[in-house]
Amino acid sequence: MNSSATDVAQYRAEEPSANWAGTSPMTTGPVLPTFLRFVGASVVGLLALSSAAIVDGVVVGKMLGPEALAAVNLLIPFFTFLFGVALMLAIGGSVEAGHQLGAGRADLASAAFVRSLGAVLVFAALIVGVGFAFTHTLLDWLAVPEALRPLVAPYFYILLLGVPPQLVAVVLYYFLRMSGHPASASRALLAGAAVNIVLDVVLLVGFKLDLRAAAWATLLAQVIQFALLLFGFCRAQRALTWRLRGLKWKRLLNNSLNGFSEFVNEISAGLVLLAIHWLLTRADGVHGVAGFALINYSLLVNVMLGCAVAEVVHVLVSHNRGAGLSGRALAFRRCGLWTVVLGGAALYGLVHLGAEPVSRWFFAEDSRGAAEAARTFWPVVAPVFLLTGANLVFSAWFTGLQRPLCSALISLSRSLVLPLAFLFVIVSAGLSVHFLWSLPLAEAFTLLLALAFLSLNNASLSPRPNSALRATLCNKRKIK
Repeated sequence: MNSSATDVAQYRAEEPSANWAGTSPMTTGPVLPTFLRFVGASVVGLLALSSAAIVDGVVVGKMLGPEALAAVNLLIPFFTFLFGVALMLAIGGSVEAGHQLGAGRADLASAAFVRSLGAVLVFAALIVGVGFAFTHTLLDWLAVPEALRPLVAPYFYILLLGVPPQLVAVVLYYFLRMSGHPASASRALLAGAAVNIVLDVVLLVGFKLDLRAAAWATLLAQVIQFALLLFGFCRAQRALTWRLRGLKWKRLLNNSLNGFSEFVNEISAGLVLLAIHWLLTRADGVHGVAGFALINYSLLVNVMLGCAVAEVVHVLVSHNRGAGLSGRALAFRRCGLWTVVLGGAALYGLVHLGAEPVSRWFFAEDSRGAAEAARTFWPVVAPVFLLTGANLVFSAWFTGLQRPLCSALISLSRSLVLPLAFLFVIVSAGLSVHFLWSLPLAEAFTLLLALAFLSLNNASLSPRPNSALRATLCNKRKIK
């Protein structure tokens, strides 16, 4: 074969197929209905997860007291770290897979899926081993008081058993959504959350068992979620295959960079929460930690709403950017911003209307100290509800554009650097404001940073479209 023929053959081999992207509703469907279809399933699924955590907290706080509630919350930074690693691998891999599917390269998308799944399995196995071998060291790092350790240790051991199915389920969830089946993925989360809630009520309220029962309920829910996601993945999606050859493991690092902002969000939230726990323990004791737990559950709902919208934005943006459809990508970003702004405003209003009665209802009569602490914290953290969603959407926008540096800096600023900086300044300077003001201040300054990145990147966002793919999409619209 001569040189020119070889060049033509190589060009044709590298030219992406338009078949998948040309028929995908993510790149051809009407913008608003497509966005609402994806975001509706995402919000239902992730709010189902947060509702399970909230019910856990309500039942534990009311039935077992503030000590048990504090014990549960002191473990959150550890499991936040695990979830952050799984999110980094799952989202980074799914962004890569979405880009490849948008360009018609299903084999490379399948390789990204298998790389992410394999890495999470190895990580989960290592964590289980380390957790059982170094329990006391981990509890020291988490600042768990000696008096609470007989309560915390059995709970911790049971939850460790659920780490492998939980982390693998994260990968399956994001890839199932990315391949066009958000409803199937969200149904699995909803079913697991429902099982967790029902078992919590039955075991703790009905049978009046101890904290270990709550851990077993969580473990069973995680196993059910994993099984349903695996079943849905194997049955529903056709774009990805269990590809074991040509995986190119070196690409795992590059893929992970696209999900690094989500890892930063999770690990930073855990570190900031750990710092807040230290300060609350010194200032208000166990009741301060328990009172802040109620605030933390409300912040969890807010973050889950923002994450549900953000994950839809990065999936739709990555597909449309891969297809060369920058106008649609911008439209999906606008939909995401309007959604989180309206949702945040609604939550802000609910906080002002319901803070007092919720605090009284959440804690039993003998836990008035925790209820009083919660009432003090509500007005301080309320502005966070107006700001978090926009920052998460902007971070997801840059993730979908495969600009991991901008995305990571936004995430790092809002969830680690600025909160810790403001905590340090307020506490060390002895300012008269409460140190929890560090949270809304961090979100506000991060939003300014995100807007600056947006203005700097707007000039360089014009895509280099796949001509074959754009022609296919244009022809489809003309036919319609």
